[in-house]
Amino acid sequence: MNIHSRAPAAVLLVSVVLPVMVASATPASAHPFGPPATARISVAGSHVALTWLASPDDLVALGVAKGAFADPAPELTGEQKLQRSTVVRDYLISKITVSQGGRPCAGQLASLVGVTDQGARFTFDCPRQVDDLDVTIGALVDLDANYRTVVTADTPGVPMQKLFTATTTTQHLSFSASGGRPAAVVGLAVGLAIGVVAGIGGFVALRVRRRRKSP
Repeated sequence: MNIHSRAPAAVLLVSVVLPVMVASATPASAHPFGPPATARISVAGSHVALTWLASPDDLVALGVAKGAFADPAPELTGEQKLQRSTVVRDYLISKITVSQGGRPCAGQLASLVGVTDQGARFTFDCPRQVDDLDVTIGALVDLDANYRTVVTADTPGVPMQKLFTATTTTQHLSFSASGGRPAAVVGLAVGLAIGVVAGIGGFVALRVRRRRKSP
């Protein structure tokens, strides 16, 4: 689902879906069999940025399950209650993490304002330059085991995409010198350069020998 199609859904979050779901107090209207949630990850030095984006109805299901709409404040919309819920924030911070060499990277979650369109935006600071990471995404799978998230690496790495499920909430990702050229490409370039230099050296040596032999 693209951003343009999410805008009407965000309106629906407040005007239609929310009252129905809060009244029933169940995440039954969620769509674990629909398009998966998505996430994008990038690294720069020891810094990691990750954005997790779920459909508005699945965010409502999460809010209902975590009691985000129990706030009686009449001046707040359902979306505002979701955004202000410390329980939802704590849940996301605990379910979406990254670690380096077995050590968790310190993470922060930006404001959830605009979460239906922009996603939940995380930043992580790791102890050293990021070449490899263990990424954990366990959001929603405790509501329904059929939820899943497709993660795409914006920084060149192997693999470029990973599927996270209820049975595989942690995956290992490798990056190429924090955004530099992939190691295989760098190695190939170095090998070619060495070969070219060796070839030129051999050619020069051959010309010198021929000149010495000539009368």
